[in-house]
Amino acid sequence: MTAVVVVAATALAGLALRHRGRTAHRPSDTTYSVPLPAASPQPAAGSPRPAPGGRVTCPPGDGGPLRRDTQFTDVAGNVVHYSISLPADYYTACKRYPVIYALHGKTQDNVVFMDEALSMRRAMAAGVLDQAVIVTPDGYSTGRWENLATGPAEDDVIRRLIPFVERTYRVVPGGSYRLLVGFSMGGHGALRFGLKYPTMFAAVWSVDGAMGATEDYLPFVQGRSSGDFRIIAAGGRLNGDRVRALVDGLGRRGIVIPYIYQDLDHEFVAFVDADGKGGWQAMRYLQQNLGRVMP
Repeated sequence: MTAVVVVAATALAGLALRHRGRTAHRPSDTTYSVPLPAASPQPAAGSPRPAPGGRVTCPPGDGGPLRRDTQFTDVAGNVVHYSISLPADYYTACKRYPVIYALHGKTQDNVVFMDEALSMRRAMAAGVLDQAVIVTPDGYSTGRWENLATGPAEDDVIRRLIPFVERTYRVVPGGSYRLLVGFSMGGHGALRFGLKYPTMFAAVWSVDGAMGATEDYLPFVQGRSSGDFRIIAAGGRLNGDRVRALVDGLGRRGIVIPYIYQDLDHEFVAFVDADGKGGWQAMRYLQQNLGRVMP
């Protein structure tokens, strides 16, 4: 059965949101529906899944912190900062885990956003989402998650961090077991990565993204159809108009990105809280696609 996302915006007169010195424009009342791409049937959260990558071995007495705010240097001398949160049973259960990569917003960094990304563990505790390793990269504060003068944020994630995590931690390698989430500037980054690298991530949740013009994303979708992507997007009081404009622009080119407007402040945790109260629709979408066979 095709799931449906219903977008409902309720304007409150005279209300404005201040976020880093900016005043948010509240969108007018709108309601529309778009079909979600059908997710591949998958086992429920917590049930056994095939884990590619060979037999898992765990060193006796393995232990350490469940969270690290750290960095590594690759063979070319590039320093990549990241934070990582391991599941509570990482050192006691000899198994591999999926990975959630979470991209932060403007003026944030990997350490600050990890504090917010940890809110997704509520869905894991509720049995909605498999226990996973959570990784927050650093995006050079204002780097748009692209390779800009501020730093090579895109290469850091795609070419350096992901291979490093899969070599270093007990995670299931490959795009089928990678999830991507992004907030604000990271919402743009997550949706952009999801379009540009559709087989690198099993599913993407873009939250109140600071989107650019539709034309910026069109090179990634040429020759493709909606079925090539597993991306859902949410917009709130600050960036809802920008997300809606991009979703509509892509829709006119035949690429349907399911979108929901939520009357929320520009705070990632607020969207996670709302998702929980609404039955974990976004988290269930990520779970449904986790482990899917890539094209």
